[in-house]
Amino acid sequence: MTKLNMNKPGLVKKISLTILLSLLAVGAQAQFRADADTVLITGSNRGIGFELAKQYAEAGWNVIATARRKSDDPELADLRAVQSAHPNLVIERIDVADTKSIKAVAEKYKNQPIDVLINNAARVEQSFQADMAIVSKPYSEIDFDDAALDFSINTLGPMRMVQAFMPQVMASKQKKIVNVTSFIGSFGYGPPAAIGMNYGASKAALNMYSMKLSVQVKDKGVIVALVEPVMVQSKPGVKDIPMSSPADVEIKKLRKVIADLTMQQTGKITNFTTGKTDPY
Repeated sequence: MTKLNMNKPGLVKKISLTILLSLLAVGAQAQFRADADTVLITGSNRGIGFELAKQYAEAGWNVIATARRKSDDPELADLRAVQSAHPNLVIERIDVADTKSIKAVAEKYKNQPIDVLINNAARVEQSFQADMAIVSKPYSEIDFDDAALDFSINTLGPMRMVQAFMPQVMASKQKKIVNVTSFIGSFGYGPPAAIGMNYGASKAALNMYSMKLSVQVKDKGVIVALVEPVMVQSKPGVKDIPMSSPADVEIKKLRKVIADLTMQQTGKITNFTTGKTDPY
């Protein structure tokens, strides 16, 4: 039997880190129910992601709610309040543009099956008006160098998550990956095709990645779904728009769409406001 040389500082540090990660994982999952399904949601500190985390926690799911901010950040106050009421929700720090932060959490939960992985995090502004100011810029005013960040977060972020957490998804009962897209990235949706060049292109690329991914993992029983709303009242400035709808109402619809997902929807876009399949 080979003896470990505990005099090597690097080896001791590596073993200590492994033990620490194991202890953290056990602590984080202490309130998880073995008989409950598990969902991981990115961008859970606000908007659609927050409402998803809240509703799933209230429904008794094991919830891994992630955000790129530290757990004590004031922007996570609402999420911490949900956690206080529902200890089946844990908060983890993930920046979807940073592979290292993703892999660290994936390692922490390597033995936790994840039934539904929801890639919701996106590069958006705090208010609807700020969003519109950016997406309404004509091509002559757009900083195309800045598009790299849109693609890193909106397109590659979900794919980094998929790559890191696929083993946990495949170990689950439901085996569902849900990528939140936008009609701004649609080729066939009509007038909105003219606005949001950087944002729209990043979402169109997400659609392509998701479609190709769905083909690659279909024989493994993994469903890769794309979802989008019409307009959710999930941020300031949306409530007064006639076509908008309250976040709790729309996210209840989204949860039903996710619950009803089958291989029929894999690789396709479901508009969870209308219930219809939208064009790429």
